[in-house]
Amino acid sequence: MKFLIKTFGLLAALSLFPAAAQQEKAPAKKKAPSKETPAKAPAVKTVDGGKLEKKIIGKWAPDPEAMMKEIQKGLADDPSAALPLPLPLLQAVIQKMAVSVQKGEVTIHSMGKKQTATYRITKVDKAANKLTMQITDEEGIAQGGSATVEEKKDGSKTLILEKDGEKVVLNSISASEFEKRRNTRDKPAVSPNFR
Repeated sequence: MKFLIKTFGLLAALSLFPAAAQQEKAPAKKKAPSKETPAKAPAVKTVDGGKLEKKIIGKWAPDPEAMMKEIQKGLADDPSAALPLPLPLLQAVIQKMAVSVQKGEVTIHSMGKKQTATYRITKVDKAANKLTMQITDEEGIAQGGSATVEEKKDGSKTLILEKDGEKVVLNSISASEFEKRRNTRDKPAVSPNFR
């Protein structure tokens, strides 16, 4: 659940506060590692992803239905988990997100903001269409994960990013749909009944 909350919730929460995001940032200071700061993962051998890596490169959008099922499952597994946003608002934000994958890089676009992570492939399982990766976020923290591609008969694809049993399900989208989502800066519409 923490992976989903970090991936979607924090980005979504930040995107809802444009005034705070527009403030000039002071140069970042390097912090000394503390007991609470996770250590960087040791270096791993990178392998060539070949044709399978080419399948994950492209434009993607979260599958709203699949993502809400994952979030609900996570909440059922850990009743003490708290979402960073109310569920209807989180659902609206997910519907406006876009993800781009380029060789070695994954960028999540949400409400005019973006967050980029780099990846290195450590294992290729061609039979399962699965790549095992080391993903490094913007803070330099590396974690393991995987990417699995499912190709459908109609030519569309589904990309499943997984870490510690938690999944982010993405569907391939057109370049025009990607640009529309990437350039969305407005706040998500929420039902008038939402309180």
